[in-house]
Amino acid sequence: MTTVLDPLLLPDQVKLSAADRQAAAAKLDTAVRRGRLTPPQATERHELLDAALVRGELREVFAGVDDAVPPRGLSTGLQVVTGVWLVGAVVQFVVWLSLAFFGHFDWPWWLYSDLGLGAVVGILWWTHETYHRKTVVQQVQRGSIHA
Repeated sequence: MTTVLDPLLLPDQVKLSAADRQAAAAKLDTAVRRGRLTPPQATERHELLDAALVRGELREVFAGVDDAVPPRGLSTGLQVVTGVWLVGAVVQFVVWLSLAFFGHFDWPWWLYSDLGLGAVVGILWWTHETYHRKTVVQQVQRGSIHA
């Protein structure tokens, strides 16, 4: 895959950046302050974080800590919608190009669906990415969220 499509098609296989590691370490510290992890648990999780290479390994680091990593459903949804978007874009473009080759050149009608589905991909990617960029895990108690 290309580095452009990896975050969309393989979000759990993206290499951890320095910013990802800093955000994850801050989340672990927040979890300790909020009583969601004990200091020994946090130390063990920091060691797992140091050994982690890709974002998918953060699921093990934050096992049992809610709201720290994107839910698997969000990652899977991002992959599926991106795949459908790419296949649809390529098929529609090839059909449009074939029609143009045979003399039926028309405005790029395929852009409407591609841009619409592309916006959905963008929203899913943004939502997925915010989990990795935030530095605080939220505390959920009795249906209300306290930051």
